[in-house]
Amino acid sequence: MTSVRPMRADAARNRRLLLDAARQAFARSGVTASLDDVAKTAGVGPGTLYRHFPSRDALVLAVIDDGLMELHQLGATLMDSANPLGALREWLAAYIAQAGMFDGLANTLVSAPTESITACRMSREAGAELVRRAVAAGAIRDDANIADVLDLAAAIAWVGEQPERDEAHRARLLEIVMDGISTSRG
Repeated sequence: MTSVRPMRADAARNRRLLLDAARQAFARSGVTASLDDVAKTAGVGPGTLYRHFPSRDALVLAVIDDGLMELHQLGATLMDSANPLGALREWLAAYIAQAGMFDGLANTLVSAPTESITACRMSREAGAELVRRAVAAGAIRDDANIADVLDLAAAIAWVGEQPERDEAHRARLLEIVMDGISTSRG
C-alpha cells in the first residue's frame, strides 16, 4: 500500500504562486502565454514550474480545476445567505467570470475534460444547491434547474469572449437572466 505524502509547505506555496501567476497570464494573453513569464511572475524558476506542471495542458487544467474548486467553496459559503436569489446571482457572476477567463473556456466548462471532472461536479453541485434554495424560497421560477442556468451562464461567458463585449456587458446579461428566472417583478 502506497501512501501519498503531503506536499512540503514551500512546494505548496510555489504551486499556489504558479497557479495565481498562470491565471493572470492566461486572462491577459490566453493559454499560449509564455510559461517562462508565468514562472518569473511567480518568483520561481522554469524547473519549478515543470516539476509541478509537466506540460502547458497540465497547467491550464490545474488553473481550470482551481477555479472550479473556488466556485464550489463560494457555493458552500453562500448556502448560509439569507438571500437565496442574491446568493445565486453572486455564484453565477463568479461562474461567468471563471468561464470567460480565457477564450474557449465557456465551452470547456459545459463539457469538462475528464481531468477536471471532480472539480466540475463539485462546483456544479454547489450551484445546483443554490438553485434549489432559491426555488424553495420562491425567489426563482420553480421550473429552473442547474442545467438550464449553467447553459445561460456559459452563453453569457461566451458572449463576453467576443472582442466587442466587455465585463459590463456580461453583467448586464446576467441581470437580464436573473430578471427572467426571478419570481419577483420590479
